[in-house]
Amino acid sequence: MTILTYILRRVVEKSKYPIFNVCPMYFFSDTPDKFQNIKNEIVENDFFIDKQKRIYLELFAQAQKHYYSLSKLAKIWKDNRLSYYNNDVDLCLSPLSSYPESQKVTLIHFNKKYIFRLTDFMNIWLSGLTKNIRFLPDPRYPINPYINKPFRKYHLYIVYFKLINSTFMIPSLIQYFFKVSFNIAKFELMQYPLLKDHAIKNYLQAEDDRTLFLDIIHMVESFKIELDYVYIDPRMPPVVIKEIVCTMKPFLHDFLMGSLSCNPLIRELSRTTALNGLRCFFNRFSLYGTQSYHGVSGDSTYLTDDMTDDMTDDMTEDVEYNESTNIVI
Repeated sequence: MTILTYILRRVVEKSKYPIFNVCPMYFFSDTPDKFQNIKNEIVENDFFIDKQKRIYLELFAQAQKHYYSLSKLAKIWKDNRLSYYNNDVDLCLSPLSSYPESQKVTLIHFNKKYIFRLTDFMNIWLSGLTKNIRFLPDPRYPINPYINKPFRKYHLYIVYFKLINSTFMIPSLIQYFFKVSFNIAKFELMQYPLLKDHAIKNYLQAEDDRTLFLDIIHMVESFKIELDYVYIDPRMPPVVIKEIVCTMKPFLHDFLMGSLSCNPLIRELSRTTALNGLRCFFNRFSLYGTQSYHGVSGDSTYLTDDMTDDMTDDMTEDVEYNESTNIVI
């Protein structure tokens, strides 16, 4: 506001209009937002007649013109002064020169200019917005992968408007983020149910096979009556654990959505889908998950009962937490 205040003073002093004694009410206000000043001190000021409002808005428009001219000059000077980061490929190692300018964006970050392919930046952006701690959403600002530092809000505006002028579809999460002015706290509050579903998907992709194997044991145990008391034997070698996780992961996804999703309709549908899928699977492979089916000797002890009990307790706590903080949409 310091530069704009100086420009406003000069514009007022050289204007053809008389200087009103109410000038300090607007021009030298302590409010940091100049547009909020316009709204509060001029547009909504009942003590000003329409002619006075037009004069003040005209003076503000002149000051804005000079201010943006200086800003543009400063940007040109800064662009010429800064160098590009030494990188000529995108995040998939394809040459950036092979893409048209409409699919690329240049950002200044920590005194360096970085060229990103728009699709790469969208993936970085979505990765930040869908971060999670286990089943809990933890959205963050996107991180510059070259220096591991978060981008600023003005970077996001530059990329968003570049996406609007491109042929790419803007993901819904990014559109929701834009609607709350890129405010992380508001975004998490408004989109928590959707972020929760993404957290479940990320959990399945990021967790190791041993943890997911324990989750699968708990899932089958939860449906033991409906599945006629089938079970998954925890005493399996790593190779078999990986095979079981790969086979049962689609059912586990539906089970977790049916247990932890904030949307009651999704919970009901996913739980039914998981149960029906498991019924069909075990009707066809009734001994799947047993040592005899996988050819494992009976003295194998890869997972202990204590580990299984700990896993069950963790899953129970997650379900109870979800029910106590459930958001209905």
